[in-house]
Amino acid sequence: MPDYEFRCLDCKKRFDVFITYKDYGNVKITCRYCGSPNVQRHIGRVRLSRSTPDRLQSLADPASLNALDDDPKALGSMMRQMRSELGEDMPAEFDEVVDRLDHGQSPEQIDQEIPGLSDGFSGSEDMSTGLDF
Repeated sequence: MPDYEFRCLDCKKRFDVFITYKDYGNVKITCRYCGSPNVQRHIGRVRLSRSTPDRLQSLADPASLNALDDDPKALGSMMRQMRSELGEDMPAEFDEVVDRLDHGQSPEQIDQEIPGLSDGFSGSEDMSTGLDF
């Protein structure tokens, strides 16, 4: 049977009340601390679980992707979010590149200042950043 959390609007204290499903909405609730009938149901946080494809699809929002060409900070933010969503270990250079993007440095500048960065990656890569796309 469920316990419901309430908050007293007078004394501001929270308290739980056991109410059967049948009685919910039909029982008068009063504050257990001050006796006030001026109470409000408190609904806690809700957490949603999403699948990996759903999480990755939300990263592929075309409106967000269009801004990446002109905004190094947005690119850095997107790269951090992708790493978080994928949960994979990245090479040490990843953090340095993302930090530089966060400070407004362009991918071309980063590639010039970190020689050989592109050499450390494999697969289909964008040679201006050395990162797979």
